[in-house]
Amino acid sequence: MEGDVLVVDEARSFGHGDLVVAEVEGEYRLFKSHRVGSRCRLLPTNGGQGCFVTVQQFKGVVVRQARCWAV
Repeated sequence: MEGDVLVVDEARSFGHGDLVVAEVEGEYRLFKSHRVGSRCRLLPTNGGQGCFVTVQQFKGVVVRQARCWAV
């Protein structure tokens, strides 16, 4: 959700179903990982077509999330 704060562990490797951050088309984006054999497909959290990324594009695994409520 817009305005949320995410804590990302850059050293942690991802598994099936993890929320991950990857750099795609020059932007950092949030995805849900989905194992497909020995590869991992990243599915956008807001729907749409997934993609495969390189190790260099993978930025880390989300380990904490804080919701910021508007006052």
